[in-house]
Amino acid sequence: MNKITKWTLGALAAILVVAGGAKGVKEIRTYFKGEPWPFNSILVSGNIEGIDKAKEIYKDNTKYTKNYKYKTVTKTEKALDENGKVLMENGKEVTNEYKYFVITKDTAKEMLKDDLIRERKSKENDGNLDTQVIKSIPNIDGDKSIFFGRPDTEIKFEVNGKKVPTVHGIDGWIGYYGGKGTTIITDDDTYKSINEEENYMSLIRFKKGKMNVRNAKDKESVNQKLSNVKDIEIDYANVAD
Repeated sequence: MNKITKWTLGALAAILVVAGGAKGVKEIRTYFKGEPWPFNSILVSGNIEGIDKAKEIYKDNTKYTKNYKYKTVTKTEKALDENGKVLMENGKEVTNEYKYFVITKDTAKEMLKDDLIRERKSKENDGNLDTQVIKSIPNIDGDKSIFFGRPDTEIKFEVNGKKVPTVHGIDGWIGYYGGKGTTIITDDDTYKSINEEENYMSLIRFKKGKMNVRNAKDKESVNQKLSNVKDIEIDYANVAD
């Protein structure tokens, strides 16, 4: 199984884990039915070498491209029971991993203009994965960092051992999947202080043609086209211009 296919399945699995149990199964099922999710662009994430290869492959059907920078922060901690004791499983300590996809507020505003940020259409916890493009994010001009997800999502975002204050933004994500972790939008100083490798997400806007994310053949055509490009992750977008 190539990296692109793993990314697609991984994104869906992440939604199931976050949603939990039967509710998670319901959310996954909604992916396979419903109205089309049209896309006329792809989002390629990873190091600049892989992104440049993807751009070269699509050069004959590219209207334009645009790069966005991001960092990934991963926090691992021991899982505790209700009495504060470390949970054990098969003689090993159980750990929880929290993964955050971090961008600056300026980057988020560019993504908003480029139709990349999507919000869940349903305001109820009914398992609906359908989303719509949005043009604004609550609290984006405030002094706190913003997180995407359910309002009651547990956020443990830290930089250099210090917890970063966050407020809820939207129940949504970047692209159609957004499975790179919980999205965090932060100020320039906090972003610069993160001691993690900076990577890129690149928008490749097709010159012609529109496909459907819910159509397996359409996604497979992208997978096949980029199958020889290593260490990249693929998402999809529907850009207006």
